Amino acid sequence: MAQTTPIHQLQHLQDPNVIVTNKNGTVVVYSPLTGNEIPQGLATDGSGSGFSLPAVLWIAFSFTVGVPLMLAGFRGWRLTTGAAIGLSVAVTSWSVFVNTLDNVGISDITLTALVLVLFCFGFIFGLLEVGRMVGLLQLGIQGGLAIGIRIVLLRNLLLVPEPAAFFVNWLLVAFCGLASAVLVIWKQRAGLLLGSASVGTFLCVLGTDLAVNQQSGMSRGLRYLIDRNSYHVVDTTSNGYFPPTGTLVMIALSIALTPAFAYAQHRFFKGPFCPVHDDDIESLHASNEFPHDEEPKPSGEETLSSSPNSLPVSALSQSMPLLKDCCSIPAATEKVRTTEGDAIANDS
Repeated sequence: MAQTTPIHQLQHLQDPNVIVTNKNGTVVVYSPLTGNEIPQGLATDGSGSGFSLPAVLWIAFSFTVGVPLMLAGFRGWRLTTGAAIGLSVAVTSWSVFVNTLDNVGISDITLTALVLVLFCFGFIFGLLEVGRMVGLLQLGIQGGLAIGIRIVLLRNLLLVPEPAAFFVNWLLVAFCGLASAVLVIWKQRAGLLLGSASVGTFLCVLGTDLAVNQQSGMSRGLRYLIDRNSYHVVDTTSNGYFPPTGTLVMIALSIALTPAFAYAQHRFFKGPFCPVHDDDIESLHASNEFPHDEEPKPSGEETLSSSPNSLPVSALSQSMPLLKDCCSIPAATEKVRTTEGDAIANDS
């Protein structure tokens, strides 16, 4: 499907997967592999329009998951790990959908329902013991990604707007995610506190922005950053990402408040993240001599020394001369007394 757009809106497009030409003001996209025209459709992220049902569902979802993570994610334990895995599954599936659908696509409500159902499956997996460690790592990674993405969205057409250097935006996001993953392994408590607060503030600002600016703010920025579908080239590139000032203010404020909410959780929740496994990820790099659930078994020599009525064999053998000397003292004393008595009798 061809669309009429000014040519200057696409003159800097750098995409090896498409060839863009202009015919009498009409932009046509071709595949460099087959040479066939790629029909264009509207890029959608499933958020609907205005306050439609998909939009309301996303707003409710953002606050339902975001507020608990922001305020008490460190105390959520299995609920937090469930939310972390669920978000990973939801974001991954959403990215796959928007980058693989053709120009016809699917309805917003269908895409929203699919993503939310997949989130529920991931959430259930995170509630199980088998998903605990995965959830902790995911929470740490997501905390960094949430910060990196918001930094990238703080400018029109992303932080690095030049299409030829588009990958730099993702390098920054990936660096933040990696740094946060290292933090949660190196210092588990700090990493989980920051991860919970970061993911929570990200979701809360997304829900707030959807309610205030609908689909023209942060939602559009996420679509512009992630959607590289060749069927959406014209819509994504021509419309770009030009967020309202209010969106930029809210994003910046959410980044600034992330350390504050992390510190608040640190002050309120003194105990470990998991009351049963208080050394979850830190145990990965700790060398323990004995299992946590078993008492160390004493060796034979330790058993002898631990008994008050027994001595080690080596100690017993060393004490035998002392015992012999002690036993000979009364006999020697008696012999001296007898000798002295005989001397006195002879003198008399």
